[in-house]
Amino acid sequence: MKRDEMNTEFYSELHISDAMVDELVADVKKGKRHADFRFRYSTAIVAAAIIAAVGCGGIGASAAYQAYKNRVETMPEEEQAVYQQELEADTYAAVEEARTRNYTDAEYKRYLELEDAYYQDGVFPEQNIKHVSRLDEITTDELAFVEEINQIHMPAGEMTDEQLLQLIDYYAKYNYTIEQNAEEMGYVAEQTVLPEEEADAIKAQGLALIKDCFGVELDDSWDYGIYNTMDYIDPEELDPDDEITRDFAAYVLNYTESDAPNATFYQVILPMYDGGVFILNRAGKAYYNDLTEYTRAEADAFVEEGQAAVLQFVSEKFGLGTPDRIEIGGFENGLGEECTSQTITFSLYYGENEVTVDWNMVHKMVYCIAGRNLLK
Repeated sequence: MKRDEMNTEFYSELHISDAMVDELVADVKKGKRHADFRFRYSTAIVAAAIIAAVGCGGIGASAAYQAYKNRVETMPEEEQAVYQQELEADTYAAVEEARTRNYTDAEYKRYLELEDAYYQDGVFPEQNIKHVSRLDEITTDELAFVEEINQIHMPAGEMTDEQLLQLIDYYAKYNYTIEQNAEEMGYVAEQTVLPEEEADAIKAQGLALIKDCFGVELDDSWDYGIYNTMDYIDPEELDPDDEITRDFAAYVLNYTESDAPNATFYQVILPMYDGGVFILNRAGKAYYNDLTEYTRAEADAFVEEGQAAVLQFVSEKFGLGTPDRIEIGGFENGLGEECTSQTITFSLYYGENEVTVDWNMVHKMVYCIAGRNLLK
């Protein structure tokens, strides 16, 4: 799962149903672009989760971030139309499939450094990426989006800093186009307004879970948003006594380090009813800063270590014992095709109850946990 922008990795870590892929991600993206989906739970939870992530952004935006926002928001109409056309033609299951080659390790290291410069310091490329109709319009060492292959043509040689900045700029503008589509389709949420005491208690609960489970203490500089999945469902279609309603009634809590799309991001989904789905997830540049990925066969070398870490995690953090059985997953994309990944998904079964935990093989840590009856 390559980390090209924060939202990419956030989407790919969500545990959602195939129906939501078809109805939401495919709608917003105009195609399934992101690898390593693991769809488990309620479509309504994910609707609010993606809505909130697409619309997340804080009140303390830096001057450099405002410069980036101004850059993407003031694209000429002709340029906007080009990105819209490319979005509509996008059918890739993974970000890297939309390029003719992947980065070298040296390129990726510089990419991450320049990405910080782009969002934090307002360092932009001297020129925009080229958009051409045919391959014969460019040389082998040029960077360009080529319409006839529907891909970004990557230079044969090592990319320059200018080319890397052009690529970062391309993704920023492409991401903005996605967000605009989400807004037009009504997928961008407004925060839920709660009584101050209740809102403070929910926020504190989320912060405590992040600290306890991930060992990360967030201060007041982090932007915070709270979203209620029930706000996006027709009340006439729901019955508080209905099992489905209880499944997806939840508060979605987002904590973002900054307004930049590559910012570190934590999400807590708190069920409103006993037996509802709880999800704790972390994403962003801090956690996806390495190109290393493994096939399912290669991941066998990490299963024993990962399983031990996961079982210790669920025991210490949630009081769970030895599961009845364990299944290994996480190596299929949204099209059901095999793919490489940084994470192993361990599905732990306790009777009829399933708890899934994503353990990252590169950083040796749990990235996401989802399941029912985890919160007492």
